[in-house]
Amino acid sequence: MPTIEVSMKTLEKLSGKKVKEEDLEFVKGEMEELKGSNAKIEMGDTNRPDLWCVEGIARVLRGISGKSKGLPKLDFRTSGKEIIVDSKLHGIRPFISGFIAKNVDVDEELLLDIIQLQDKLSENYGKKRKKISIGIYRYDKIKFPVHYKAVNPEKVRFIPLKSEKPSTLKEILNEHPKGKEYGYIILNHKLYPILLDSAEEVLSFPPIINSNFIGKVETGLQTLFVEVTGDDQKAVLIAANIFAYSLRDRGAKIESVLSAYQWKTPLGKDIPCPYIFNQNLSFRKENIRNTIGIDLSGADVKNLLMKMQYDVSISKNTVNIVVPPYRNDVMHYMDVIEDIAIAYGYGNFKELDITSFTAGKLRHDTFLSDKIRRVMAGLGFQEIMSAILSSKAALCDKMDADFSALEIENVMSENYSCIRNWIIPNLMSCLTKNMHVEFPQKIFELGECVVRDRKSIDGTRTIAKIAGAVSGNGVGYEDISSYTDSLISSLGIKYGIKPSNNPSFIKGRAGEILIEGKVVGIVGEIHPKILNRWSLEKPVSAFELDISPLLKASTSQA
Repeated sequence: MPTIEVSMKTLEKLSGKKVKEEDLEFVKGEMEELKGSNAKIEMGDTNRPDLWCVEGIARVLRGISGKSKGLPKLDFRTSGKEIIVDSKLHGIRPFISGFIAKNVDVDEELLLDIIQLQDKLSENYGKKRKKISIGIYRYDKIKFPVHYKAVNPEKVRFIPLKSEKPSTLKEILNEHPKGKEYGYIILNHKLYPILLDSAEEVLSFPPIINSNFIGKVETGLQTLFVEVTGDDQKAVLIAANIFAYSLRDRGAKIESVLSAYQWKTPLGKDIPCPYIFNQNLSFRKENIRNTIGIDLSGADVKNLLMKMQYDVSISKNTVNIVVPPYRNDVMHYMDVIEDIAIAYGYGNFKELDITSFTAGKLRHDTFLSDKIRRVMAGLGFQEIMSAILSSKAALCDKMDADFSALEIENVMSENYSCIRNWIIPNLMSCLTKNMHVEFPQKIFELGECVVRDRKSIDGTRTIAKIAGAVSGNGVGYEDISSYTDSLISSLGIKYGIKPSNNPSFIKGRAGEILIEGKVVGIVGEIHPKILNRWSLEKPVSAFELDISPLLKASTSQA
């Protein structure tokens, strides 16, 4: 979760109220540290990048306290300035948006807040600058129109930020710290993106580094030019809107800049920034009662939603809202109802009286899971618990497995971009991190996985799996198969094994586990090439089983 640093004095000035620690609940924030007026706040919502700054938090608190109502209007005038986008960027880093912020008093505190927001948006929301990155410049040094071009990386030279000598784009990737850190984003392209003004002065080499001239932002400046580049047009515009609203809240006058594309983007060829999406959403009022269990009048619904910065109208039993243009998290009416609950206050929900009596007991699958854990512990295995979210690299690439896991559309980190469909990769990761621990190592995990299922409503099915792994000198198929046999036999289940050609395992040293003629799992020795990818030095043998067939079989064979 992102942690931001804010001045409580600035937060109270912008929100117009004395801010208490419990007020942070309205932005899913938690006070991590408070020293004098400086606070560290951990933000619990990775879907709301507009809240990763003091201005965003203050904006919500103004709404909750009634000091502002409805969607905050971003008043801006058209500057007449343009960014001309080279068609050659289409397959490299195609999208850019920008705006001008005037009457900005850039003091030390504001400069630090701007840099923090730039960093949080680029690193978290921007997937470490791959999805979006942000550049901030000295407006007074720029001669418009600005040109966003694709160029030969060995023919363009400029002095990068905090450097003294000019370097080519290729040299920057090889030598500059930022080039080494983010160069992978564009390294495989023949042409690299560059941002130039009409006098051929370099603004920046996105998404790597600003120039040391136009791109050197210091205290005392009054006018800024802000741009966002990336490979996702909506994300680029959302990030620019967040920045524009934040600077507006600090007193800046915003002027729009037009991005002129040489091809038709999903939003057209000439795209102004800030960009007002005018996203509308409607739902039935009874959905509120069915979801959070409270009856609200139309006036109450409207008041609560206006506190959360929505524009609202209610027609009979239909709630119609307009989503703020700096939010990308409202995809369903349930997201809006969550905001109603936040504005209502979770502490104001009343407990319900008991209306019926039932005798509780554990479900059969819970008994089975507990028994499996006891058996595995008795066999000398240690249980681990890992995240259900993983990556394509772990689930597929490192394991030589076909990729069938579900991917998350708007990810915050590549390490958590998929929902796992099997557990053995998690065990491999754990073994990699514990090579310093005494061998042999025996670990297992019992947890949920998500697989594709065309028969279900949403095309997915959640299943529970048990997986175990043994690592150490001389560990082989015989070891893991004996543990697997002990586990399944202890459940009173008959099973069989047939040879498997799973590429994660050594051919001839792996088998598919069958129960009632159906494949329910796999057991075998992990292939040496897989071990190398995980940097494991000792042999590993592993098994994995779907719990559902075990549950069915244990019931039918009981």
